[in-house]
Amino acid sequence: HQQHQQQDGADGASLNNGSQGESLQGEGAPAAASAPHTSGGSNIGNGNSSAPWIPVTIFRSGQIMETHVQLGLEDGMGTNRILHWCGAQLQAPHRAVRELGFLPECAGVFISRWHHGSPAHRYGLYALHWILEVNGKPTPDLDTFLEVVKHIPHAEFVRVKLMHLETTQPRVISLKVDLNYWPTWELQLDPATCSWNRITISSLQA
Repeated sequence: HQQHQQQDGADGASLNNGSQGESLQGEGAPAAASAPHTSGGSNIGNGNSSAPWIPVTIFRSGQIMETHVQLGLEDGMGTNRILHWCGAQLQAPHRAVRELGFLPECAGVFISRWHHGSPAHRYGLYALHWILEVNGKPTPDLDTFLEVVKHIPHAEFVRVKLMHLETTQPRVISLKVDLNYWPTWELQLDPATCSWNRITISSLQA
């Protein structure tokens, strides 16, 4: 079975463009334009279309090339939200995943861990996968995912479309929801107190 512990990013801005623009994985060290580039505040984020693009020079296939990458913001806090569904631990892709140079179109729900004996374990909802769709509905981020799954009743079978981090191949599985032993809940980090708050979303015990 595949397990993957979450890894959080370090602080500082990065040339982290995900699936947009050029991937610099395996390239020679890029040289950015000489003009300074700052974060500009909270309007820059990972995957934010308003984040600036900068020109860089790379070495590829024996040639020096010019390209552009989009800046991303790393706030130093790392993962600040974790969702548990059917025994799978879900989160937005952390920095170590984003910097691998590949993200699917719907890359906002990443499985970083699963628990033994859970529906995720029994039906193959393993770590190192993105969840792209649930019952045919796209899940581009955690909020959309919650809207899709929070009304699914106990013991209902659902179809989940996945994509593996390493093979990049999509596949579809069927999974039976168990809200009795494996309720849906999330942890949110309060940056002011550095404490985690647990919120129950769906449970037979509620």
